[in-house]
Amino acid sequence: MTTLNGWHRGERAVRRKLGLDGIPSTASLWSNIAGEVPEQHSTFHTTRLPFLPVCILDDEGRPWGSILAGKDGRPGFVHYPRYNTFSIEAKLWAGDPFHKVVNTVDSNSENEQFLIAGIGVELSTRRRNKFAGHVLSANISENNLSLQLRVDEALGNCPKYITLRELTPVNTASIVIEDRPQLQLTDRLSDTAIAFILESDTAFFGTTYAASKEESASYPSHLGMNHRGGRPGFVRVKPSDGRTIYLPDFSGNRFMTSLGNVEATPYACLTFISFTRGDILYLTGNARNVYGSEARAIMPLQDTLTEIFITGYTFVENALPARQIQSDIQPSPYSPPVKRLAEEVTQTQMFSSERQPTALLTRITIHSPTIATFEWESSDPLRVDPGQAAIMDFRPLLGSRQYQHMSARNPNLVNDDFIRTWTISSASPPEAESKTFSLTIREKQGGTITGLLFNTVPFITSHHLIHQ
Repeated sequence: MTTLNGWHRGERAVRRKLGLDGIPSTASLWSNIAGEVPEQHSTFHTTRLPFLPVCILDDEGRPWGSILAGKDGRPGFVHYPRYNTFSIEAKLWAGDPFHKVVNTVDSNSENEQFLIAGIGVELSTRRRNKFAGHVLSANISENNLSLQLRVDEALGNCPKYITLRELTPVNTASIVIEDRPQLQLTDRLSDTAIAFILESDTAFFGTTYAASKEESASYPSHLGMNHRGGRPGFVRVKPSDGRTIYLPDFSGNRFMTSLGNVEATPYACLTFISFTRGDILYLTGNARNVYGSEARAIMPLQDTLTEIFITGYTFVENALPARQIQSDIQPSPYSPPVKRLAEEVTQTQMFSSERQPTALLTRITIHSPTIATFEWESSDPLRVDPGQAAIMDFRPLLGSRQYQHMSARNPNLVNDDFIRTWTISSASPPEAESKTFSLTIREKQGGTITGLLFNTVPFITSHHLIHQ
């Protein structure tokens, strides 16, 4: 049973901006957030997890994503001694944010609880469950953390973007490579940290909701910890300042709790882990959500994203006491292609404009049952250099994609933006700026767009616009 009273103001704002407030089926999703730990969650956390990401606040109210793990890198360091209470015996390595905040636990007044949130992810099965609550006690002795926390919220979570990995325990000797908790305005992340972000396919996304006195009775303050996944490089770093990070928002379960927290309290943290080396990058910063045309101007073709201006970070090598078995990696079939920032790829500058050229299909030349050349006429003159590609947006033809949370038969459909890229096979010389260009395309079995194009052949044939 939930103890919540509905969506808080940040969640309501996000739902309104994304149009979810007009979808009745999402109106009461908040009631699925339980006020107690379900039995399967307690079993999951205590028996299935070799590590546990948690979100905590420093003395400035900034969230940090700590990584807790057992001394031997095996499950079993989390216990469930009594109702709604987790007891954790974890190994803490130098540089983990919990070192910075543990001394503030006892200093908090009775009315100012030490908040915490966590997400358990079983990488070998894509199961994940998260919780939020407050710390009852926390003590560190010789890098060993004894933690007791009370759970106020629990939720089973979407597994869509998790890369399957099998982890095995290892011995570690961690080293703090960089510890920069307070960046100056002109500082940048190190090249090593930026490269680490750009090679990652997993991020743990922590947020905070700070309620006002008027809100606290109905919508009490809390933290959030979530998983974000995609193809390596799905999180981008702004080249011009070397510290602003962009996290695209993919189609999910539409709870919008993380974005809602950012909307109300503009801070966030990201924690990245190398599961091959055990390195961990902890970042915190000021955050905001970006929507619509502004989002697309930053990251072409992406309608919603979170921008995080990093204010502090720590980089630790060889920390996580578990490593992946290389042969067992399986990327999520739901992860969409990586989208670069407009700043990174000058060729996509055209997508910063809301008005785009249109193209009319004028002729098809059939080469085989599955290969054809499609000739198009653009509404605007084009200057095409050899080797350039055409990016085609088929949304005006197909309409808006219907929401699907999961699709076992065709996972790619869930995040299909109906945008495709093909190398231009022929066009007029660059100096001519003709309106015509051709694309030689192979039909993909089950492909939404190539299937559509090849299905037009009978219509084009009837109008004598086809060459065999």
